[in-house]
Amino acid sequence: MGKMIFVLAEHYQGELEEPSLEVLGEARRLAGKSGAAVHAVLLGHGVGHLTDPLGQCGADHIHWADHPLLEHYSTDGYAHVLTDLLRRRDPEIFLLAASPLSRDLAPRIAARRQTCLITNCTALGFNTDGILALKRPTFGGRAWADYLCPNTRPLIATVRPGVLGIPPSEKGRTFSTEKIQVYLTQDQIRTKVLKSYSVDQDSLDITEADTVLALGRGIQDQILLHRVKELAGLLKASFGGSRAAVDEGWIPYGRQIGQSGKTIAPKTILCLGISGAPQFTMGIRESKFIVAVNKDRQAPIFKVADMAVVGDLREIVPPLIQQIKTRQSTLKGTADVPG
Repeated sequence: MGKMIFVLAEHYQGELEEPSLEVLGEARRLAGKSGAAVHAVLLGHGVGHLTDPLGQCGADHIHWADHPLLEHYSTDGYAHVLTDLLRRRDPEIFLLAASPLSRDLAPRIAARRQTCLITNCTALGFNTDGILALKRPTFGGRAWADYLCPNTRPLIATVRPGVLGIPPSEKGRTFSTEKIQVYLTQDQIRTKVLKSYSVDQDSLDITEADTVLALGRGIQDQILLHRVKELAGLLKASFGGSRAAVDEGWIPYGRQIGQSGKTIAPKTILCLGISGAPQFTMGIRESKFIVAVNKDRQAPIFKVADMAVVGDLREIVPPLIQQIKTRQSTLKGTADVPG
C-alpha cells in the first residue's frame, strides 16, 4: 500500500464542518507534492450521505463508520475506532482541524500510538529531504516555531481553522469508499450524552466564532455600548475587544483579543473604536475579513483592515442597526409569502 495522508472529517447536524474541509484541501495539496493518497475518515450514525462531498473536496478514499454509539462524539468511542484504524492502515500523516474536538481527541490517539503530535499549525510543507515540516505560533504569537518529526508514524497534527481556505468542490471526481466494521459496546465508553444544546453568541468562546464584533476605547460611553451590543446581536456575532475595553469593564478578560488575550481567526471581524496597536492586531491577523471603523483617519487599524470606514460611531452604528432591522424584516416578509 502506498503513502497515505489521513484526515478526520468532523460534522454537525448532518453537515461537514468547514475547518475539516480546509484540512482536506491542505492534505490534497500535500498529496500533490508527495504522491500520497488522501484518505478521509468519517465517524457517526447516519452519515453516509457525507461521503460524496468529501470525495468532491479532495478525498481519494473515504473510511466511514456508522454506529449508534458514534452518533454523538465521545473521547472513548472515537479514540477506540480511530486508533484501531490507524494501526491497521498505518498512514504517514494524520491531520485534524484544531477544534475543541481535536484538542480532546488528538492527544489520546498520539499517546495510544506512541507518536508525535503538533498542534495549532498554520503552515505545512515538505523540506528538501521529503520530511513534513510544520509551523505554528508560540509565545502568544510573538514568535514562530518550525517542527520536524522524521521518526514517528503517523505524524499527527492539528491545523488552525480559517488559515488555509476551503477547496472548491469538484463534481464527478472519482473516489472510493469503505465502510468500517465497528466493534464497540457501551461499557467501553465512560460518558453518555443525555442532551445537547446550541451555544448562544454571548457564551461562545471568541476563538470559535465565525463573526466577531470587537470594541475599543472609542466606544466611550454606556449608551453607545448598549447600541453596539444590540448590533452584535443582530449580526449574530460573538463579542470581544481590546485591553482598553477590558480595563473599562465593558467586556470580561476572557474576551480580550491580542497579545495578552486571545488570538482569533473568524471569517469576519468588525472592529469599532479600536486604534489598532500591535498588541491587538497580532490577535486578529489571521482573520479572513477585517472591517474597521474609527474617526481617526490615521488609526493604525486601517493598515490591517480589508475595509476601512472613517467616521464617528454615534453617526454610524444607529443607522447601521436600522438598516439591518429593515433588511431582516424584508427577508422575513418574503419568506412568509406562499410560493
